[in-house]
Amino acid sequence: MSGANERFLNTDVILSEVMRTMEPDMVFMPLIPKVDSQGQPIKYGVKTSKSADTKKQSPRIQTASAKFPEVHLSRMTQEAALLNKEGFSIRLDEDSLNLPAGADMIMDGLQTLGQWIAESVNTNMYSTLDSGGTDSGATLTDWGTIAEATPLTDLRAFKNAMKREGKPYRMTDIFVEMTNFNELEEYLANSEYPAYRDAAINGVATGASSTMTVPMEGKPLIHGLHSGITHGDIMGLDGIHKNASTLFFWNNPKYTRPTISYQVANPSSPNGVETKTVDNFGLSAHQFFDDEKHEHVIQVWVDYVVVVKDAYGIITENGI
Repeated sequence: MSGANERFLNTDVILSEVMRTMEPDMVFMPLIPKVDSQGQPIKYGVKTSKSADTKKQSPRIQTASAKFPEVHLSRMTQEAALLNKEGFSIRLDEDSLNLPAGADMIMDGLQTLGQWIAESVNTNMYSTLDSGGTDSGATLTDWGTIAEATPLTDLRAFKNAMKREGKPYRMTDIFVEMTNFNELEEYLANSEYPAYRDAAINGVATGASSTMTVPMEGKPLIHGLHSGITHGDIMGLDGIHKNASTLFFWNNPKYTRPTISYQVANPSSPNGVETKTVDNFGLSAHQFFDDEKHEHVIQVWVDYVVVVKDAYGIITENGI
C-alpha cells in the first residue's frame, strides 16, 4: 500500500518511536547486566547462601611442585527461567495512514505503547528484585510523620545493611515511591545544614522518576518512582558490582534489531537533534493487514525475564 504515513508500517520506524519513549524511563535497566539468550533455554546459577563463602581461597604462586588452587563455587544451584513476552497492539485504519493529520495520532499511539510497556517492565523488574532480595533488618521511621521521622538516619542504616564480610556489594542506588521521595526532599530542604538543602535543590526530574544524591558515605542516588513500588517500601542496589541479577532477552531477528536508533533534542547540534543508538533488550514489533476489518495491526512487545542470582546484592525494607 502507499500513503502519507506508510513509513509507520516499517519495523525500524516502529521500534525507533517506541524506544524513544521507553528507554529513558527504564529506571532499573542501567543496574542490571543483560544477556541475549538467542532463543535458547535459560540456565543460571543462584548463590543460596547470604554469608561469606566457606570455600574461599587465596591465590598461590605457581611453582614446579604446586599448581594453582582450584576454585569451587560454594552452594551454587542451577535454575531455569522462561522469557516473558508482554506487549500491546494498535489498529490503524486507512484514514490514519493516508491523511497527513494521521501521523500525529499514530505517533501518540506508539508513544503511549512505549510508556505503558516501560511501566510494566519496571513494575515486573521491581517485583522480581524485591521478592528475591534480603531484608535489611533495620527499623525505619515513617517519613510522613514530620515530628518523628529521621530519614537520613534511616537511609544510613539501610545503606550499611548491604555491607557484609565476603561480599563485594555497596549500595549506590536506592528506590522509593514518589510520595516518600517528596517527604525526603522536604526534610532535606528544611534542614539547617547547607549540604542537605543543596541535595534537595539539585534533584533531577525525568518522566518516570526523580533523583537526588544524599550527602553521606558513598553518596547513594535516591530514585523516586511514580509506579511499580508500594508506598513505604524501599530497595537498594549496587550499580558497580552488578552480579546480583541478570536480564535475559531475545532479539528475534524476524521481528527486531540488535540495536535501535532514535533522535533526541540537542540544542548544540547543527539541526537541533542528534541520533542516539542503544542496545536492544528484546523490544520487538510486527505488523499485518486484517482483511476482515481492512485495518493495519501493529504489535509491539518485549521478550525478556529478570532473575536474581545473589539475594544479598539486593536489600529491601518497608515502613518509611
